[in-house]
Amino acid sequence: MLLIIVFGLLGLGIVVFVHELGHFLIAKAVHIEVEAFAIGMGPKLAGVVHGGTEYRINALPIGGYCRMKGEHEFKQAIDQRLPSFPYSEGSLFSVSPFKRILTYLAGPAFNVLFAIVLFALVWSIGYEYQTFSNKIIIGSDYPSVYGVSEQISPAEAAGLSTGDQIISIDERPVAHFSDLQEILIGRSGDTIPIEFIHEGRTVRSEISPELNKKTGAGVIGIAAWIDPVIDTIPDDSLLLSSELAPGDRIISINDRPVAHAIDLFSYLQSYSGHSSYTLTVERNSSRTSFEVPMEYSNEGQPVFNAGFAPLTVRTPDYSAVEAFSKGISETWNTFTLAFHSISLIFQGLDLSESLSGPLKITYLVGNAASQSFSFGFLTGITTVFQLLAFISVALGFANLLPIPALDGGQIMVSIAEIILHKEISPQSYYRLQIIGFGILVTIMVLTLFNDVRYFIR
Repeated sequence: MLLIIVFGLLGLGIVVFVHELGHFLIAKAVHIEVEAFAIGMGPKLAGVVHGGTEYRINALPIGGYCRMKGEHEFKQAIDQRLPSFPYSEGSLFSVSPFKRILTYLAGPAFNVLFAIVLFALVWSIGYEYQTFSNKIIIGSDYPSVYGVSEQISPAEAAGLSTGDQIISIDERPVAHFSDLQEILIGRSGDTIPIEFIHEGRTVRSEISPELNKKTGAGVIGIAAWIDPVIDTIPDDSLLLSSELAPGDRIISINDRPVAHAIDLFSYLQSYSGHSSYTLTVERNSSRTSFEVPMEYSNEGQPVFNAGFAPLTVRTPDYSAVEAFSKGISETWNTFTLAFHSISLIFQGLDLSESLSGPLKITYLVGNAASQSFSFGFLTGITTVFQLLAFISVALGFANLLPIPALDGGQIMVSIAEIILHKEISPQSYYRLQIIGFGILVTIMVLTLFNDVRYFIR
């Protein structure tokens, strides 16, 4: 757990550092004095003053900040109820609105550039990932596993059946199930073309993904067709007491044919309460039957505690130019997906499930990093780069929201000053800041509540 926390804090710290570095560099370029540039929050552990700026390392390894000159002028204007901010060389409030816009914009811009570089590195290094084929299962065919729904799923409405192969959706090719998941992430509510193979013939239709209110992804009511070939058996699995082994293909359970993993899970659900069952497997071109102990989860549900063999896919080899182009494309797709997520709030997205705060993000980053490095250095480093790129885009996008106290809100104020040819009064600026901090505190409380509930569960 300590390693997970360290990885998580380090990852978030890097992304925040890049953001604040953008503010710092552009502020210096437009002659705004930077009083302090800090890594971490809280009490100072170490610091040095150079060029009028104090560079600090603080005790709490969460985020950081770039404090620009102007705090004293702001306080003076409020205390004395001045009609405008007093002029002071190098102050944030003494430069033109255009220079302030550049300074505020620099943080999110650096996050985007950082994401492009990381994604480009991932594509240039290349990586392997595990997925399943483009063959699908209709969830409603297995109510004991996926539950009973009175509504026809989007997949059924489009004419799909269990065993069909999806070959394209939204005019994008689908070679594996992960391709399908990626395409559907931001397509809820849209009607898009789909092409699939049904009983040996190619069928073209249209499909309208529904919104998963917990994740924000588009769903169409399908699952991956997973061939029932045992890949791994965990050390705590009761299956170790039987003679099952990795590589065995399950043919039947209690003489009932098993075509895919959901067949097995469905039968186990209906067989709850028994102590064992019979599996027939194919091994080295011969069939053998084993008596297997029934295993139950902590909730009392029957489980098959083994992993099934996935497909391992390797990304193509890209040149430096191609990798950079892919980095730009993936960063743009991630940014537009973040923009699309805002509209999902008005479509019924469950914020109590979908909104995550720094605690959960730190844990997820650290956990993914620590696990991925167990599969090898390259796997670990590409996983970390991808995660940091996604978080960097998300941080940059969030700071561009037109909320007072965020970069986006400050940019809007500066734009208003340019349009109106009038400087905002200190009192109005103060009120906007209070409103902004109120919104941020509300979001922080909600995300903290969600994070705590996540860890409790």
